[in-house]
Amino acid sequence: MGANRLSSKQPQAALQRPAHSQRGRIGMVAMVTMIRRIIQGGLAVAAAALTGAASASDITAVRFGEHDEYTRIVVETSRPLEFETFTLAEPEGRLVMSLPGARWAASDLPGGRGIGHGLVGRFDFDESGQAPRLIFALDRPALVRESFSLDPNGGGYRLVVDIEPVSEDRFAQASGFPESSRTMTELLATHARIDYTPPSCERVRVVIDPGHGGRDPGALAQHGGGDEADVNLAAARELRDLLVATGRYEVVMTRDNDEFVELEERIRIAQEADADLFFSIHADSAGASHTPRGAAVYTLADRAVDRARDRAIREGDWFLADRARPQAVNNLLLDMSLREKRNQSLVFAETLLGEVSDVAPLFHGSPRQRGLYVLLDSQVPAVLFEMGFLTNRHDARNLNDAGYRRRLMQAAASSIETYFERCGGGEQRSRIVAQRSAGASPSR
Repeated sequence: MGANRLSSKQPQAALQRPAHSQRGRIGMVAMVTMIRRIIQGGLAVAAAALTGAASASDITAVRFGEHDEYTRIVVETSRPLEFETFTLAEPEGRLVMSLPGARWAASDLPGGRGIGHGLVGRFDFDESGQAPRLIFALDRPALVRESFSLDPNGGGYRLVVDIEPVSEDRFAQASGFPESSRTMTELLATHARIDYTPPSCERVRVVIDPGHGGRDPGALAQHGGGDEADVNLAAARELRDLLVATGRYEVVMTRDNDEFVELEERIRIAQEADADLFFSIHADSAGASHTPRGAAVYTLADRAVDRARDRAIREGDWFLADRARPQAVNNLLLDMSLREKRNQSLVFAETLLGEVSDVAPLFHGSPRQRGLYVLLDSQVPAVLFEMGFLTNRHDARNLNDAGYRRRLMQAAASSIETYFERCGGGEQRSRIVAQRSAGASPSR
């Protein structure tokens, strides 16, 4: 379905096949309608593993060329590779390039992520499925026009995919996971269709998590004022009041007083609230050093995905651990959910940093990744916001100042409005931005 399988030794035009239609909305997990599964008693999986071990090919570069009528994607590899392409319409437009036997080795992009060009906004290298794949997020609907491979000419082997813009209807009709067999189609029709209800455009549910509390004070005050738990709670209440005042948000607090809440309980609260966003608020500490200062935003680290997957299976996380479905289907659905959650968390994290940079100094100018427990929920986009360092005299003074905290939380509220603005929040966002703009300049 919408798939093209090519040998790197045989250039040919890409073939498009009809696909099941899908729906949803960019930015939130909306619907999973199909999932690809390698079957035939696990022999195909074993064969792929043996082949990959024997003839692994390094991906050394990903390049883009923008032309009048199409965008060219070039993937450079150390050895010939067979590859397959298909497009997915939901929850955001993507081109997937399946690369059995590939491994990431591009030294200039050690994280396997990069910015695209032309019709491609960004790309990620993903090894969590049954075959490594490059996932290209599309800035607009586009389909494969032609794909082929080229032998080395002063460099490595080249896998070439040309994509051209198409209408949304054509993109939806041609997109979907490729079918492996009739058995696969029947299996997915029986087990793998899951509907999600997108958040209401009138009321979005945000869970605010003031870190620490009770017997866990967090970072201790070193320059006067409150400990971290107190500062976190004061900021969380400020953000809650700003969001509630717009009339567009339901806000759930993981704690609203000085009490200790287990990390697992914080995740459970977000799940039971059916949250659309999880926002954890903290203040940092640099131990004996008083120099580090500034805000930072963290999302779930790649290395923590296995922990998130294990937790979801262990806890029966929402719909994912459905015993009525084969475990292989559950696992693949979980992988998809985790990847989409991580992508959307990163989108929000970048938005948050952009707003906060107008108010506060930044410790990190781009989102960072950590294996933090409160970010392990498998579905809710989640960030942990470090407002500043209580070990730094300037940050500590700011974070204990009610006016500064309000400006900082107005920036956070503006980022939430921006993230959900496709639901028609522009007017409300303007109000929050106006409030922040009218405030005094932050103490730097």
